[in-house]
Amino acid sequence: MKKLLLIVLCTLFIVSCSNKKTVVISGKVIGGSPLERIEIVDMSGVATLPIANFGVDAQGNFSDTIQIPKNGVYTLSYGGNYGTVYLKGGENVRLSGNSAAGFPKVFTVEGDSKNNVFLQKTQTYLDNYFSKIQQDIITQDEAKFIDQLKKFRSDLNKEMDNLAKSTGADSDLVKWKKDELDVNLLSFSGKYIELHGQVTGKPDYKASQKLKDYQKELKGDEDAKIKMYPSYRGYMLSTLGQDFQAYAMKNQKPDGTTTEVFINYIKDKKDYSQLVKDYLISFVAGMDMHPQQANSEKLMKLLNDNIKDSEVKAGLEKVEKAVYGLKVGTAAPSVDFIDVSGKKVSSSSFNGKPTLIMFYASWNPYIAESVVPMLKEVTNAYKSKVNFVFIDVDDNAAQFKKTAVAMLNGTEGQKLYAKGGLKSEMAQKYALYGFKLPSFLILDKDGKIASKSFMSMMEPDFKTALDKVSGITGPVITPPQMQVQPAPAPVDSAKVKTEAKAK
Repeated sequence: MKKLLLIVLCTLFIVSCSNKKTVVISGKVIGGSPLERIEIVDMSGVATLPIANFGVDAQGNFSDTIQIPKNGVYTLSYGGNYGTVYLKGGENVRLSGNSAAGFPKVFTVEGDSKNNVFLQKTQTYLDNYFSKIQQDIITQDEAKFIDQLKKFRSDLNKEMDNLAKSTGADSDLVKWKKDELDVNLLSFSGKYIELHGQVTGKPDYKASQKLKDYQKELKGDEDAKIKMYPSYRGYMLSTLGQDFQAYAMKNQKPDGTTTEVFINYIKDKKDYSQLVKDYLISFVAGMDMHPQQANSEKLMKLLNDNIKDSEVKAGLEKVEKAVYGLKVGTAAPSVDFIDVSGKKVSSSSFNGKPTLIMFYASWNPYIAESVVPMLKEVTNAYKSKVNFVFIDVDDNAAQFKKTAVAMLNGTEGQKLYAKGGLKSEMAQKYALYGFKLPSFLILDKDGKIASKSFMSMMEPDFKTALDKVSGITGPVITPPQMQVQPAPAPVDSAKVKTEAKAK
């Protein structure tokens, strides 16, 4: 019986592992730099946070095995440029491009390439097709405009079907691209309604029922589109623009947020499903969820009380942790690190004394010039009362050892490595992402979170939080360029005269 149970458990384990959507992505960036990182973001979700962050070597080569939440189109970024890539569980995708030519906006694909070839060819065709559209289309008679939209849709869907056959692209990607086209045509029709009256000198122009009916056809399954396309959420908000602005002018409170006003505005709108309302509220909340938000707890409670969809709520919780850090007063997650000698160090060893943690990596090159001088100033001022821990999240331990010596030489404190870098257990538990480096977190003597996450030691609340946990008042922290140089020693005129006579 025990043997049978073991077999069942092993089978379940194998099945659960096989359900993970693992993708191997590799390639080469000509002219690539180890100081730049490749990031992959799922833009369809509420939490548009990176699901992968990895670097290139000195020759521009890269390789990483990543977990994706679903098969689909993802945003790829590198060196300030953006592109799209289709990722499918179980596939090996190899990309190559030139940083000077705008990689990853432009790249070639090998390996499991059929879907990305379809994506690239379709986009090229779309760009060429729309580049030939006359600019005066907004001024056209509405009936002619509707006919044009229908022709666009028919022509482009036909070409997508042809490209799907020639490339062998997956049906879900073809549908995704067709639905994206519908969203873009919707946005185009929205601009027509907004601008047609102005550019034709007909300020009383209103969209006819025929145009509204065609927009409804383009919308199709609205709940599906609101979940998949941020551009659809943007389109929906644009249709509410003027009406919401008028409402906000009357109902905005001095200490309120735009999110609170929008929730009150949309809650009684019967034309929208609850899911549509949830996504629109979360979209608006993105403008209020920033590190300087004074009423972050009130904002998050408001969102939790008014949003019903569990997936939207989970996405906002991720954003909350990424923006504000872990909740003050809770126990810091327990994780293990290694030091420069390879010895394991537990986070529990920080207890007994307040701790300032800095998270960093070698691809933050300005740390040495901009951060370390201030860090030395802070460690010197508080070292009798505070532990200092510097946690590196580079991709491997060898890079950590080089970085710890090169960047933090002479800086007092523990130099530790989170094994796995941004893939580590620590990064997951502390909601750490590449865009949050360097960042700072303060723990009290009992190992509890004592502050929000700080992106800079120059933030006003940083010194206040450090003074509070340490029990002392440290000096004002100044950036390197503002640090006052020592005044020259007073000139002893009598000594100068004596030396002059001697010469």
